[in-house]
Amino acid sequence: EIIKKVRTTELHSPSAFKNDQFLEIIKKVRNTELHYAAIAFYLEEEPMTLENLLKVLVEQLDHSRVVHFMRKHEEHMPLIMPYLKSVQSKNITAVNEAVNDILIEEENFEALRESIDAHDAYDQLDLAKRLEKHELLEFRRIAALLYKRNKRFESSIDLSKSDNM
Repeated sequence: EIIKKVRTTELHSPSAFKNDQFLEIIKKVRNTELHYAAIAFYLEEEPMTLENLLKVLVEQLDHSRVVHFMRKHEEHMPLIMPYLKSVQSKNITAVNEAVNDILIEEENFEALRESIDAHDAYDQLDLAKRLEKHELLEFRRIAALLYKRNKRFESSIDLSKSDNM
């Protein structure tokens, strides 16, 4: 019965979709594949309310799978930043890397610094390599810090010297 309601709403979205009703129905669904189908549906039909869906389903979702799915729709990744921040405390590599990527894209070096200080499950050397070429000095400083944390002292010193730090 519930699954039928979800499918009907998805198939007839312009006439049958009511956000509040859909959220009430989807949280009762036990089939996790329907949760991911709902994410795809929201991304296509109601991207600005995707965050509401993720809040309702947060306990039932595989957060790495959500990130993997959203990577296919990279332009929409910033829409799920509140969701990512809410689950980042679980220190999941895919989530941490997605958060860090968004922060780099937004050029928010303060929040990136907080993210890398609070969560260590991400490829630190890969992030350092990406940041060492960044146009903003603060991101290059973060790269030097990451090299230092990973005992790549020569890379850290070379980067610091090139920036006259």
